[in-house]
Parts: sequence; structure tokens; C-alpha cells
Amino acid sequence: MKRVGTAKLWLVSGTVPHYREMVELGREITRALVEACGPEETVRRFADPTWLTALACALGFEWDTSGQTTITLKALKEGLWETDIPVRVVGGKGEEMRWVTYELVRIGRDLSIRDRDELERVSKLTCSVDDSALQDSYSVYFHAMVISEEGSWTVVNQGMNVQERVARRYHWSSDRGATVERPHSSIFAERQEEVVLDMTSTDSKGTRETIVELLRDTPASRLNEDLAQAKALLRGQRLLDREAAEVGGAELPQHLLPPRSMDEETIRRARNVESFEELLTVKGVGPATIRGLVYVASLIYGTKVSWRDPVKFAYAHGTKSGRPYMVDRRAMLKNAELLREAVLSARLGDPGRMEALRRLNSLIG
Repeated sequence: MKRVGTAKLWLVSGTVPHYREMVELGREITRALVEACGPEETVRRFADPTWLTALACALGFEWDTSGQTTITLKALKEGLWETDIPVRVVGGKGEEMRWVTYELVRIGRDLSIRDRDELERVSKLTCSVDDSALQDSYSVYFHAMVISEEGSWTVVNQGMNVQERVARRYHWSSDRGATVERPHSSIFAERQEEVVLDMTSTDSKGTRETIVELLRDTPASRLNEDLAQAKALLRGQRLLDREAAEVGGAELPQHLLPPRSMDEETIRRARNVESFEELLTVKGVGPATIRGLVYVASLIYGTKVSWRDPVKFAYAHGTKSGRPYMVDRRAMLKNAELLREAVLSARLGDPGRMEALRRLNSLIG
């Protein structure tokens, strides 16, 4: 279970009538998983977009809607809080994205979480990569980390494209680590028809290195002069012609237009960064700053940039929309109790039920 990647989902709204049942069943599924395959493997499962979607479907969500991410992980976060299960979920939607540091301190009271500083770094970097290094018209609005007591983690970010009313989900795993280059090893989603600025691509490595050199050697005011020159060149050739032809168009989408200028104070703060990864975590550096630096490096200094989108599904209890049928809330609670009893029986010396769960796990794992 080392697949990580993205998933594309339709934005939906409305309440979830069976939310309490999601909390109960989600907690007991996690308890059974930890008992069957351990906390590290349980955390690792969340890095597979197909597996998380299957879990959401088991909890009563449609396979292609955004709520499967936000509500499923919210229910798990609530269900696992202050339990004896050595797995936790932190973060969430909107303002809750910034609660990770505080929540890591809180859960440290009942779990001995290792290397909290590293988890904080991972949280910040993964959001920055998915929002700024990969500019695909989706803005990250949901960020959650699933972590084990031993320090294994999975990050699940979700971005929103307001115009198209779709969401895209990004998965990260501690098996691969929090890096800039090709962090999503296997991508599960539809390709964008428009061009995408992908600074995580191997093809963009030279541009990443050039940007770090430019920041170190070039005054902030001069970089803005270079940006103005790059925009003049861009108007003359519409996009980077060869790359544009490869991805099927020569017009820049609105979200990839170069900024009018780059904030010089932000540029000065980033002057001494050692790597592109470090640049992404500097205060004030966002998508516009990265785009400006990319256009300077590419059009003025001739480095290569990737404009390709890196992207490459059974309902157990029904769904909240009633397709194919409404959620069976009683069945969810019954199954939660069944899982709880199976775990307790195994702990008391009756391994039969857990062995059945392990056989089921081998079929779906």
C-alpha cells in the first residue's frame, strides 16, 4: 500500500444525517485495522486515494463527491480523540488547517507522538507544495494528517476549483517523505485540459535550482525588472510555444498569468534559502511569487518547466444522496458493534473473529 496521488471530486453541500453513525463505525473500523495490521500500516492505508474512497463509501458517501474527504476525516478525527487507539487525525477545513501545531500538543497528552517538530514541518510544506509548487487551478482548503504514535504519517490535502465546482485530493505518505520532486508517485484523477504549472516535475528541476541561485545573487528590484521583461516576451509568443503545443494549447489560463510584480520584502526574506523546498515555507511566498520567479527563470534564463498535469472506483451502507439507496444507519451501528466485539474477543484469547477480518483485509488491501 504505497500508492499516493490525487483524486478529483464534485463539490457538494448539505448536512450529513448519519454523521454520528460515521463517527462510531469509523472508529471501530480503525480499531479493527490497528488490531489486524498495526498502527503503521493503518496510517499508510490513508495514502492510497482508492482505499480512502472505499472507506468513505463504507461510511455512506458517494465515491465522486468532496464530502467523502472532509466529512470522513472529520468523523475519524472525532471518533479517535482520547481513545486507546494509537492513531489520530489532526487538521481539517478552513481555519482548522492552522490548528495542527496546537492539536499535536493536545494529543501528546495521551499519545507519545515522536518528533513533533518534523510533523509540523511536513504539515506546512505539503500545503505549500500543493498550493504553490503545483498550480493546477485548485486552491487548498482542507488539510489533515493521519499519524501514529511511532511517527508514521499520511497527509490528505483537498483543493477547490470554484469555477468548475470540483475538488481534487492530494495524498502524501511518510514512506516517501515530504519532498518537492514528484511527491505523488501514482496519480488517480482526470488530466486537466488546460496547462498546469508543475514545479514538482523532474523536468522542472533546473528551474528550481536557478530560482534559488537568482534569489541569492539578484537584488529584489532587479528581479521585478526581469519579470517585466519576461512578461514582454510572453506577450510576443503567447505561451512558451513548444511546451504549449505539447499540452494542446498556446493560451495561458487566468490562474497562470504572471503577477504584476513580486513583493520585494518577501523576496528579501527568501534571499538566503538553501533549496526550493525551503523557499516554499518562507513567510509570504505563495503561488504568485512562485509564478513570477518561474517566468524569470524560464523566459530570461532559458530553463525548462513542466506544463503537464501530473494526474493519471460498492457501497456497503448506501449514500447520503440516496444513490443507489439511502444510508442504513442501524446497520452502521450494528457493524460498529460487531467490529468492537471482534477486537475484544481477540484480546481475550479468541482469535477466530480477527482471523476472519484478516482474511477480508487480504481481499481489499
